[in-house]
Amino acid sequence: MLKSRAPWVVLAGAYALLVQELVRISLTGHMHSMDNRFVVDAVRRLLDGGSPYESNRFLYPPSSVPFALALTPLSDTQLERLFPWGLAALLLVGWWAALRLFDVGLRSWLGVAGVAAFALFNPTVSVVELGNWTAPVAALMSVALLLMGRGRWLAAGVVIGVSIAVKPMLVPIGLVFLLARKWRGLAAAAGIPIAVCAVVTPLLPEPGLFFTRTLPFLLGGQDEFARPYDSSLPAMLPRIGIDGALLAIVRMAVLGLTVAAALLRWRNGGDQRLRLVDTSAILMIGTFLVSTPAFGYYPLVVLPPLVAGVVVRGSTARSVWFWIALVPLVRSLQFIGVDFLDGGHTDYRQAAKPFAWMVVAGTLLLVRTLRREAAPSWLELPAQPAAPEPERLAATSSSG
Repeated sequence: MLKSRAPWVVLAGAYALLVQELVRISLTGHMHSMDNRFVVDAVRRLLDGGSPYESNRFLYPPSSVPFALALTPLSDTQLERLFPWGLAALLLVGWWAALRLFDVGLRSWLGVAGVAAFALFNPTVSVVELGNWTAPVAALMSVALLLMGRGRWLAAGVVIGVSIAVKPMLVPIGLVFLLARKWRGLAAAAGIPIAVCAVVTPLLPEPGLFFTRTLPFLLGGQDEFARPYDSSLPAMLPRIGIDGALLAIVRMAVLGLTVAAALLRWRNGGDQRLRLVDTSAILMIGTFLVSTPAFGYYPLVVLPPLVAGVVVRGSTARSVWFWIALVPLVRSLQFIGVDFLDGGHTDYRQAAKPFAWMVVAGTLLLVRTLRREAAPSWLELPAQPAAPEPERLAATSSSG
């Protein structure tokens, strides 16, 4: 039923809802692509001979500079009006790719529901309203999984490499290439950002600031401005009294469990599409929990392929707990917490919502991995069928 086509009136209604939200964001949204403005303003310093890393808010590697430079000809007003539409388009591409991985179309009931959810889902609205570059990363993640599922690992490596060059969130996906023994794809994923950095870094004024200023700022979890919205373990556990050595032990344990669960999930095999999605989701969710910061829109990197997998028996999205954990992230249910960036810097309930979903989703993936029996991949050659019973009896008689 999920694969049947939705009526045109339903499809039009879903897109109208999305367009209405985008019009609101681009015209009256109170954040006005704040995160993207930080990036573009920092890179504009290059035009005056300065370094983008003089800005405390330029938190991207040198390989991202060319992508930001492409936006500098636009004025601030044009970026506020146009950038949200571009991010929404990228997210739709990611949703389409996630659906196609499971042979579902955008006109299916599931596809239409996903389009409508864009306007109702707090992480989606937040990432578009802030103009955060996590949106293209989420889109490229789904595109890469689609290419992997079609056996086009080199192309997937190129997509992951471009994503890492833009924003290095998908570095853990390199383990998927290692597990699949797709060396050319791995070389592309690693080589593209390294090559771009090698070309761009010598051209930047004071490139050393990235290592002496930006990296320590990132590894420290940024500052008090961002910390209330950080959903990672290093930000959440101290709020309940777990800090210091105990926090370090928990982080190391979660990191080890993440790698072990990813290895086990890959070894278990099964439907190759779920195998790719589950392994990638385990790696990314574990990374988000262990590292810092991890903001409320980070789940978008893994959510589209996980949700699209609901059409396959045995997927994580078929668990009711998966959807219960998503309920607090629906914008229409703001009685469960506070509005995004409402000025309450001491209220951490907004950070607790995506944290709770990541814990629930990660636990479901782990439990299903431990319960799953090894099965042949859908890309592997099927085993030779057993001979019919009469033939086996005849063979046994002649050998005797």
